[in-house]
Amino acid sequence: MAIYDLTPDPEPDGVRQQREYTVDIVAVHGLYEGQIETWTDPDSRICWLRDLLAHQIPEARILAYGYEAHASNSDGEGSSDRILAHAYSLMSELNSNRYPFATRRPIIFICHGLGGILVKQALACSNTSRSKQVDHRRAFFTSTYAILSLGTPHGGMSEEVLRAEAKMPPGGELSQISQALIEGSEVLQDINEQFSSLMKKFRIYFLWEQHQSNLGSSQGYVVAENSAAPNWIRAERAGIPANHSQMCKFTSADDVGFKLISSACKRYLRTAVNEVNIRWHKDCELLEKEREEEVAELLRHDSGLSIHGPSSPMQNVHFVVPRSASSMFTGREEIATLLRQKIVSSPVVRGSGQHKIFVVWGLGGSGKTQFCLKFVENNRDSFWGIFWIDASSESTAEMGFANLGKIANKDATFEAGKHWLSNCQHSWLLVIDNADKRDMDVSKYFPAGGRGHIILTTRNPNNVLHATIGEANFREMDEEDAITLLLRAVQPGTDDYKDPKRRMLAKPIVSALGCLALALIHAGATIRRRLYTLETYLRVYEKEMMLTTQLLPSSNTSSEQWKDRCIAATYEIPFKETKESPDQASIDAIEILNIFAFLHFQQIPEAIFRNAWNSLQLSRVPIPKVQNRISAMWPKIGGGQKQDTSSAQHPLPGLLLQSTWDDRRLNDALAVLYDLSFIYYDDVRQMCWMHPMVHLWARNRLGPEEQKHWLEAATHLLASSISPNMEPSGREFRRLIIPHFANCLQIWQSSARSAIFVGAAFRASASERFAAVYAEVGDWHKARELDLNVLSFREKFFGEEHPETLRIMSELGKVYWDLFDIVNCRSIRLKIYNTRLKVLGKDHPLTLSAITDLTATYWLAGDRKTSAEFGHSAVDGLVKVLGRDDPVTLTAMFHLSRTQLHLGRLEEARGNLVQVLEAWRNFFGAKHQDTLAAMAELGMVYHALKRMKESETLISQVLAQRVQNLGEEHAYTLWAINELCKIYTDSGRAGLALAMLDAMIPIVVRTIGEQHIGMAMTKFNLARAYNGLGRWKDGETVLRNQMSSIPPGHPDYVAFITELGWICKNMDRLNEAEEWYSKAMEAIKAGRSKGINVIKVRRIANELREVYQQQGQKSKADELDMEVAALIEESR
Repeated sequence: MAIYDLTPDPEPDGVRQQREYTVDIVAVHGLYEGQIETWTDPDSRICWLRDLLAHQIPEARILAYGYEAHASNSDGEGSSDRILAHAYSLMSELNSNRYPFATRRPIIFICHGLGGILVKQALACSNTSRSKQVDHRRAFFTSTYAILSLGTPHGGMSEEVLRAEAKMPPGGELSQISQALIEGSEVLQDINEQFSSLMKKFRIYFLWEQHQSNLGSSQGYVVAENSAAPNWIRAERAGIPANHSQMCKFTSADDVGFKLISSACKRYLRTAVNEVNIRWHKDCELLEKEREEEVAELLRHDSGLSIHGPSSPMQNVHFVVPRSASSMFTGREEIATLLRQKIVSSPVVRGSGQHKIFVVWGLGGSGKTQFCLKFVENNRDSFWGIFWIDASSESTAEMGFANLGKIANKDATFEAGKHWLSNCQHSWLLVIDNADKRDMDVSKYFPAGGRGHIILTTRNPNNVLHATIGEANFREMDEEDAITLLLRAVQPGTDDYKDPKRRMLAKPIVSALGCLALALIHAGATIRRRLYTLETYLRVYEKEMMLTTQLLPSSNTSSEQWKDRCIAATYEIPFKETKESPDQASIDAIEILNIFAFLHFQQIPEAIFRNAWNSLQLSRVPIPKVQNRISAMWPKIGGGQKQDTSSAQHPLPGLLLQSTWDDRRLNDALAVLYDLSFIYYDDVRQMCWMHPMVHLWARNRLGPEEQKHWLEAATHLLASSISPNMEPSGREFRRLIIPHFANCLQIWQSSARSAIFVGAAFRASASERFAAVYAEVGDWHKARELDLNVLSFREKFFGEEHPETLRIMSELGKVYWDLFDIVNCRSIRLKIYNTRLKVLGKDHPLTLSAITDLTATYWLAGDRKTSAEFGHSAVDGLVKVLGRDDPVTLTAMFHLSRTQLHLGRLEEARGNLVQVLEAWRNFFGAKHQDTLAAMAELGMVYHALKRMKESETLISQVLAQRVQNLGEEHAYTLWAINELCKIYTDSGRAGLALAMLDAMIPIVVRTIGEQHIGMAMTKFNLARAYNGLGRWKDGETVLRNQMSSIPPGHPDYVAFITELGWICKNMDRLNEAEEWYSKAMEAIKAGRSKGINVIKVRRIANELREVYQQQGQKSKADELDMEVAALIEESR
């Protein structure tokens, strides 16, 4: 199905040429609908697009796009990524239909249901198509002018409705694409996030159904109003008096729905042509400029691993700052002027070896952070990049640098981000904020070199020693500035602060609060909320000061302790008033504040609540049978104990207990906290922040039992917000919440021997989710630490045979595998297999899956024969139990095929991998890591088969996608670079391989370490590149230096000594060549019980035979032939 033209012929004997039309109106149907039937009344057979709209707007070409919506519900087919596949098809089909005459003609989309989601996804993809190879796709984005969406589930649908729409029997399984449409799904959130920054480019009209539909045993709305017509700025909204199916079927030009749509199209038509033409002109200019910059960049950096940014050093390219400065910020002008002179007016001297570091130090709450926020805003255009690091803890500082690594398209690690700044040639400013801990060595966060500018904020006066250009001590504000700040906090956006009478009323308050900025802001918020007045506030404050205990960290002096109490008292006044309020927003606000006290105070995503609520809802409904049919087969073991993981066990805020998610309720609660200045809020990024002193006060004011309660609530919230399926669309969200669960983990550790220690079972459940996130971002050491703690608990309390224990053992096995810890990986996976064999039997899918894991483990260990035996056993068993197309079976086939590749059984490996790759593309999509892994292995099979062009195409695609998904410096990306370099070397481009590997080695050292097996692989390929260029001595040196890291019995050891034989042979050192080749043959014979790669045996034997022949040793050559024949025969 593709594009169907519904435009009637203008004349009986003529067909209008495409270029005569003014606009294309494109209709896109929804799920379980037909291309034409969606828009056709079943009784009158009137297709209103053709029979009504085309006649009212004759200058429009009317098109209907169709796709196999029903196939998306087939058992075992489709995934969330099918939305992306349909979106690309829509884009491609429409571009093809409009080429060449109508490419720049404006487009108006009319979408029903899922059709609107496809259009949003297609526009997001089209917008990113900027390279020359795919710039034809961008026409889709540039030409789109308006979108009318009828009953599109922008906010998702309920599972009950989706089941009713699919006419699903009880216990049936929703298709993956239907699951992607469930309220709160990460797929929808991801599409909405991509589209949110683009929506201002289009005219948008939301239309919702006003009549309920028959949902089987009940009546209801298929897509609720708040989902079909969200309150987006600039969007039009209207209801259609019909149900979901009938809202897109009209029989008369007088139908209400038709009038709404046709009048909107006519309005859009008046301005569409002119505005789209202007957009095309601007877009072409922008793309041309980008292409020029790309060419300039390529000329500067030919290695492919550039560490530098764009060519315009004084144009601000990166502004990575957590939030805007408060509009109420006042004062500190003298310090700002001084800092501007020191940093902006006096450039860094090249070669000085010293960064320009300015230290802002002083009391908490004195305005240090706000000063820096204001300074970077005012001086943004003076720096190519401005970056912000939260140094309140080591974990947050490292995450901040990891974010810079991600921005630079390197690996998302501390080392990568710091290294990027160290080597950046442009002018950058780094703000290191809240470096308050006395035991922190803040200097380790200074990038190497001396090209940068750094502002350090701290409460620790000892950090002043790091200043190279000056420092400023922030204490109390000037009294007049303090009065201004208080009055601006009371009446923002007015000139009230200039009123002499008001200033007189404010003066005693300012004096009592010690002219402390943070205390003044909170006092102003309390008065602004009309809890008290300027006249009455001081009396209440003095009373509260008498009651307030030490709720903030102890300071060095009694004077500073008094000031901390001043600040805390200003928090207590509005808090107590809010806590006593009976309205729902205040109740929710207090609960959220208590939870925030245990998260990190920076960048708290609002989505935590929505994702957790959605996860909890899914846990209360029957589990889809296919996803859980394996685990459902597990019998009751471990003494018959069943662990209740329902939310009733754990404390939850009231927000998560509501039966229907309500964004307004969350927003109302956050508004209360914002109005009281307890939080900052970014409504664009939907993020919350807290001042660190507010954060500490909020936790310290809770008693031991309350701390335990809200620590558990915060932990449960975070764990629930992490989808157990770990969808790729949620990867950015999960990375964002790492500092928050790291904060909870830190509190657990510090509370291990105290009264607020969290229950071990609950802690284990949450730790398992957190460990999965650490593993996802490549922090396998942290994942291992958490998984080991969980395993220790479950073995002790559940027993070694309990499914929960075995599940965490399985996760730990994956981590060991990624760490190349072969001994522990093999040990734990054998233990899992033996336990499952004992409890479940040899034919159970979980037992067979354990065999699959052993296939991968023995492959890694170099025992390819045992790996193949396990692999065949797993595949044969799973095919019988689950079928050949089941994802579990396909995983087993993938691991077997990798072993077959290294045993030289190339056609078997190729056949399996082709099947796996095709299936995984359908299941997971082209960008999924499993799909890329299969593509990479197939690429290396083609390399072994000497099909170099196909091999290079696949590996290049894998590398490009991994760079996009994971960054340039992730371990899996480096693996792909290694494989591409093998191909380059073997296809006569060793010079290119050498350049890439030379640039890569420092990255490997920095990211995974010199002892990692990945370094051995990189050095081996480096040596082969040297050899490919005839630089035999360099290749030999590399191999000899690296050989000690390879166990003598491993196949990689054979590869090393074989390459040394090749070097010696080409340098006419035949005796040494004979020695190395003979060692290789002896190693193969000694390890033949672990499997023999016949292709490699023959290649080594051929090389050794040539050496014998050149030496005149015919008898040895004959003996070699007999040995090889025996080895090959034995391997069959």
